[in-house]
Amino acid sequence: MILHRAFSREVLQNTGAVAVLVLSIFLVIRVVGYFRLVAEGTIPTNSVLTLLVLRLLSHLDIIAPLAVYVAILLVLGRWSRDRETVVAAAAGLGLASFLRPTFYLLVILGIVIGGFSLYLSPLALRSGDDVEHEFRSRSDVSGIVPGVFTENLGGDGVYFVESYDPVEGLYRNIFAWVRSDEGDGVVVASTAKKILDEVGEVSTLELGKGARYDGRPGELAYQSIEFETYGMFIGDRPIPPQTRPRLAGWSTLALWEKRHSLELRSELHWRLSKIAILPVLMLLALALGYGGQGQNRMLMMVSALMTYFAYANLGGYLVALSRRDNSEALTLLWILHLLVALIALYLFRRRAQNRALFTGNHGVSG
Repeated sequence: MILHRAFSREVLQNTGAVAVLVLSIFLVIRVVGYFRLVAEGTIPTNSVLTLLVLRLLSHLDIIAPLAVYVAILLVLGRWSRDRETVVAAAAGLGLASFLRPTFYLLVILGIVIGGFSLYLSPLALRSGDDVEHEFRSRSDVSGIVPGVFTENLGGDGVYFVESYDPVEGLYRNIFAWVRSDEGDGVVVASTAKKILDEVGEVSTLELGKGARYDGRPGELAYQSIEFETYGMFIGDRPIPPQTRPRLAGWSTLALWEKRHSLELRSELHWRLSKIAILPVLMLLALALGYGGQGQNRMLMMVSALMTYFAYANLGGYLVALSRRDNSEALTLLWILHLLVALIALYLFRRRAQNRALFTGNHGVSG
């Protein structure tokens, strides 16, 4: 049916648009944080894109249900404003007729969100954590950015390079300040090249054509050495080993195998909740978005969004509560889903009967 195809097409288009908008906001926040780490020398510049992609993938299972919810509200809101729902109702196609295309969308989007919630998002989160931990554990020189003064995490060294030649793999015009028990040292050189150790990690810089100046602050005596080639050791960062991945990064299979643990079981329930919330939100969006030409659409949209955030945050709170050895919270989590589903069903029934949601006034005439 043309109406069903148009509804499905516009919902998918708006879902993509809303998801892109939310991801863009998320992207800006993450980019600022990652570039701060780049400026500190914690991670190299060329790793920012990889980390951003992994972080975005790890949050899609949360963003997608919200995007679908808002998309249905936008589509039905526009159709109601343009009186398209009135025309459809006059042709005998009321709110109940939208259940069929909504079910098809539920199957498709449910599979996608389920794939992210149960597999892709934990994998992306785990991979992102591993990449960040790897960069934080590598030598300080791995984070040197041309044109930026980079301080190591210990605060006992500052590095600056003017440019980098990717063809020859050389840094040019290098300045370095290092502090040790013997005093402070300043090194300047024309070129520098990364030298890898046996396990492939950067441990030294091979400097060429420069000088080193050593002394103590406040004292006149200092020592200077000119060199053609000089090796500067870059100590490993004092980052403790990563002993356990975050709970959200565990594979679903591992959670299932160790479900006797309440903490792990709570994460498993949370992932299933991200799938269960989708049909509830879609039914609620149909009820809130359909008809109601005489009401304030902006107020309805704000109310719908507040309902979503209250629902989602309460579910998250119950999951967090269950991780404090409160097993009843998981039962309350599914009672919450059932309660909201019943409320959505009630509102849908009132709207399908051409009645306003909370008053005795009629909505769309059909």
